[in-house]
Amino acid sequence: MKRTVMTLLTLLLLLAGASAQKKGKATLVDGPQFRRLDSLQLDSVYKYWDNIVTQHPKDEAAWRKLSDVELERVTRLMLYGKDKEAEQLHKELDLLGHMSQAIPGTYTYYYAAYTSAFGHRSAYADSAIAVMPKDVPADDYDRWAGYLIGKKDTLRLTKVLTQYYESGQYPASALQYDYNELQGMEKGGVYLGQTQGYILGKFILQFVLGVHKDKILCSEGNVKSHVKRMFESIGIPFSDEIYNSFKTSKQDDELIAIMRYIFEHSKRPVYLSASSRFLTGIPDDLKACLYNEGLTMRYSAKPYNNVAVKRRNVEQRYMMDYLVLQFHPEVKSFHTPKSSSSLAFNYLILLYDLMPYYKKHNAEQYGRLNRIFTGIMSKLGERGWSLSNSDKYYTINYRKEGGPHYEFQEQIGFKRDPNDDEETYKRKRDEFFKNNTRVLIKTEPLE
Repeated sequence: MKRTVMTLLTLLLLLAGASAQKKGKATLVDGPQFRRLDSLQLDSVYKYWDNIVTQHPKDEAAWRKLSDVELERVTRLMLYGKDKEAEQLHKELDLLGHMSQAIPGTYTYYYAAYTSAFGHRSAYADSAIAVMPKDVPADDYDRWAGYLIGKKDTLRLTKVLTQYYESGQYPASALQYDYNELQGMEKGGVYLGQTQGYILGKFILQFVLGVHKDKILCSEGNVKSHVKRMFESIGIPFSDEIYNSFKTSKQDDELIAIMRYIFEHSKRPVYLSASSRFLTGIPDDLKACLYNEGLTMRYSAKPYNNVAVKRRNVEQRYMMDYLVLQFHPEVKSFHTPKSSSSLAFNYLILLYDLMPYYKKHNAEQYGRLNRIFTGIMSKLGERGWSLSNSDKYYTINYRKEGGPHYEFQEQIGFKRDPNDDEETYKRKRDEFFKNNTRVLIKTEPLE
């Protein structure tokens, strides 16, 4: 059973990495799209917004766009190792100097000063948070919450997260998934998130909604100050000697050493998200001690019946009815920790292995999970996944044979012979797919 689960986890992580975003046309008002533009297009967009702020010097929205483009131009040079050119461009544009004259003391000015590739950032962050309006984008809330998490400033963090939650910009499906991950953990457990994005929603649950306040939330990292905060939060002694013992020439090996130390020295139960990419690179001895309990993996040096715990979570703890039918519009997010489609897909992959047991022993739970999986697959029916350096392709398809149902299929790509006519091509293709298609997950027809 455990080997089967780890195989599904590997597939889940591979497909999560292969999930391509839908490509859209970049426009002058699409800030996140700036990185899709080449240097000439980027220069043109900068001139456009520069002209707008010249005509309307108090237009904070225009200044924000201009600062986003400036940051993209400067950062792009730095990524190519052209630090001197980047600094020279930053000085020539003198964007912050112009903003300090046009819109001093505003949130937009402080935000631009903080996100600038140059300068003293911390003071600007504090100033921006102090005057932050309620209509800022979700990415701004993510940024300031991450900053305050690092400072362990729970008072201001609660205020920012409350405003974030009340803005309606944090996806409800992501909060529900976060709740279910914590709901399956033991009291006082430690949750190690891959990034801060994996624990942000959980902090909303704790500080804003007041649930699961007993759980310890940390994000992975190997910077000394970060490791010190992690250890202090978990209750593990920290010293320079301990930290230096983690140092290696490879960053990934450092993280593994730190995680291993946490696993082995924490007096609290330690959990990882089952979708954490950390799971793909850990050594076999650690992997053997990680047990899937549904949406999370728990470390345990002592073997135990994790499948029974997984059934308990599904039957008694997880709240999953929202996956069948949602009664509110979903907030879209391209960030994996908040993407409703990615999180729904996790349920499908991680819980499907319980179906054979329920089919034999619990018809009610079997029917319940089948309805949930049908709801998930009906929303993912238009998606497909292809893996790099692989000829395999994955799709979710609606089928009527034997009653309406959905199938998650694995196919091998078919290459057309250029000498075949259309009829021969279709015949060969259909025959090939018939022999090279594997159904990984299949729902039953709903009554």
